[in-house]
Amino acid sequence: MATKPPSLYLHDLSWPELKEMLPEIKVAIIPVGSTEQHGPNGAFDFDTSGSREFSKKLGERLYPKALVTPPVMFGMSNHHIHFPGTITLRASTFIDTLMDIVWSLSQHGIKRFFFANGHGGNSPALTIVVNRVKQEMGFKAAWATVPYDFVNDVSAKHVKSPTWGHACEIETSVMMHLHPQSVKKDALAKGDVPDEVVKRRGTPVHEGRFFDETTKNGCLGDARLATPEIGRELVEAGLDRVAAYLEEFISE
Repeated sequence: MATKPPSLYLHDLSWPELKEMLPEIKVAIIPVGSTEQHGPNGAFDFDTSGSREFSKKLGERLYPKALVTPPVMFGMSNHHIHFPGTITLRASTFIDTLMDIVWSLSQHGIKRFFFANGHGGNSPALTIVVNRVKQEMGFKAAWATVPYDFVNDVSAKHVKSPTWGHACEIETSVMMHLHPQSVKKDALAKGDVPDEVVKRRGTPVHEGRFFDETTKNGCLGDARLATPEIGRELVEAGLDRVAAYLEEFISE
């Protein structure tokens, strides 16, 4: 039986090991998460563990061309701050942190960067970061929320709720597959979403809101419908599609 190829995960390597591999590394995959509430359905590490574990699996697909960094554990979670335990960064701090990570890796000869995002609230800042990396440093950079941005067609088969996207049947299924210890299996709950919020879903207006105004218990959708089998389908489809994208990204 063939040995499963390893993932080049930075925290598992020594510097001599990394130095030996550097000539083959074409891209750094940087998992980006958050430390925020996920209702009764999940631990505070949901987004961070999800992005880390997906990135390590992605690194296996691309071995030895991808270096996976440790995850960025704090993100932009201001809207969750009314739920105890949430920790957030200011946008400027978050952006500066990611820029410093890119600069550090570039000193070792890496010139392409992919941010594997696990938290939707990070999206505006990540767009700023990849543009700054390109415009100020001249390096190729991209980001996506994984696996979700790549598997909308697969998600649509399993969504049963009018509001979903946070600690819902989709995200909880993914975590049941990727990092089941983060799922509070004995406390899975349906999102407590006011009727007026449901009616506003899908409108083109982006209104500033705290998350407890959107859902009283901190989650959307219905995590009681989540299964590890759904999670596996989403993750495997996402890995296939993200890996294919990155193969083109590093070959251009």
